[in-house]
Amino acid sequence: MPEDLPTDVHAVLTQLVEAGETAVVSAEFDTARRTVATAETVSRNKLPESELRAQLLHGCERARSTLADDRPDAAAEYLRAMTRRLGSDDHGTPSG
Repeated sequence: MPEDLPTDVHAVLTQLVEAGETAVVSAEFDTARRTVATAETVSRNKLPESELRAQLLHGCERARSTLADDRPDAAAEYLRAMTRRLGSDDHGTPSG
């Protein structure tokens, strides 16, 4: 888990990003769009200005954009990258 990220915010973002990927893979694109929008809102409102916040907002924007362009595989990959980032410490290495 990235340093200085409140546990509850981390849990919510992780759940949203994973649910978004699941929805994309299941071709539930409306659900995926809503989930990504919620993850974006949480990132914008609950994270301080930081590299993590910028990366998550960028990932949400790209996932939304690739869904709009009918590129669900790319959207799923952005969401997987966000999941990896949420599972990393500040040095980019997996935590655990």
